[in-house]
Amino acid sequence: MEKTELIFSFDTEDFTSNTAADAILTEAEILRSEGVRGCFCLVGLLADQLVNWGRKDVLDALRYHEIDSHTLAHSVHPVINEYTDLEDFDAAYDEVIRQETEAIRKIRRATGRDKVYVAVPPGDDKSYAAMYAYADMGIPIYADTVCDTPEGDGVWYCNVYNIEYVLGADGEDFFFHGGEAEIRAALDWLARRKRAVFYTHPHMSLFRQHWDAVNYNKINKHPFGEWEKAPRRPAEETKRFYENLRLFVRLAKEDPRFRITTYGEIAERLAERPPRIVRKEDLRLIRDRLREKLYPLTEPDSFCLSDLFRAARAFLLGADAWECLNERGFLYAPEAAKESVILTAEELRQSAAALPASGFLPVRIDVGGKAIGPADWLLAVYEVLCGAETVWIEPGKEQLPSLDRLPLARDLSLKGTWIHSDSFEDNWLSDRLRWQSWTMRF
Repeated sequence: MEKTELIFSFDTEDFTSNTAADAILTEAEILRSEGVRGCFCLVGLLADQLVNWGRKDVLDALRYHEIDSHTLAHSVHPVINEYTDLEDFDAAYDEVIRQETEAIRKIRRATGRDKVYVAVPPGDDKSYAAMYAYADMGIPIYADTVCDTPEGDGVWYCNVYNIEYVLGADGEDFFFHGGEAEIRAALDWLARRKRAVFYTHPHMSLFRQHWDAVNYNKINKHPFGEWEKAPRRPAEETKRFYENLRLFVRLAKEDPRFRITTYGEIAERLAERPPRIVRKEDLRLIRDRLREKLYPLTEPDSFCLSDLFRAARAFLLGADAWECLNERGFLYAPEAAKESVILTAEELRQSAAALPASGFLPVRIDVGGKAIGPADWLLAVYEVLCGAETVWIEPGKEQLPSLDRLPLARDLSLKGTWIHSDSFEDNWLSDRLRWQSWTMRF
């Protein structure tokens, strides 16, 4: 039986409280003493604060563990969703690159680490623009995502490997009030998944409220450095939390159903995979699969629809093979053919020359003076590549794959969630995330 990969992940974020840094130290030492490496996802501003506070003890404790990114400023407004909810993708993308490059610089300066394997968005900051930016920054994994299966398979989406958070200790009563029976029940639940991220916010072992709930809910409530303190927990609750954390780690380590790992180990395995290449001998299989369903392929390799679109264009223009690299989806909703049309192989070949070789996909394609959808074009081209001289296009066909295996992405609606400002409208983010489904692959 295949073991569940279990990651211990820590949203390490409270840059308002030196006292909260004590919790980072304690939780890092609990894991180290049990022989387990955790993944401490560090906010860039907190990395600076640990240096400013002289917390060499915390930084030393973190040396045993993997260090990753939890964004530059977490909840400082405008948060990522607020500044990327733009029609202008380039403006949104450029600001993510600017801020998150600075986050990595701060993390590296404080910790001495060269490699960051994962970017973890805070709260409901699920921005497609950030996914693309992180991928282009060389960060291979995006965690706490809405783009994973309920079973924790891991999904490529917007060129990063997406892994969902599934169990957070700060929201579980058993970590403050329960005991071994509740922990074993949680492990039973986690063991049903392919991969499970168990996460905590270290500061919540000490405080009853999140630091940003009292300082950054909807607005920046105080000048930087003049923060309100969250109410403390009773000492006995904190003590129970740490006892249960240690017990959870110990039981998980001893449980043969789990293999404890890190984001970095997963990233290194992903990097070992050979290049993904669409070859001429694959064309008939691809056509047959697309006839069955507009969906990513898992054979002869892992191909997203955008991979197959670019490969189709390349083959029409005379290529012998197509190496899949980074791809993009749509900035606007793709439009199906509005009437039945018959296209010739030559018309499709001519249309290929007018298509860009990279970038976001066209929402409609002109073929011989007739407008068809990108999925219409994709299926028609694979028919031609397999020998057809004419192809009949039916009107109104679905242009996007089903997101039923990614229900959180399918149902995403970000307005009014988390600590977003009242002015945040979610005009683009939720829809555009779904329109990137042509980059989804398994």
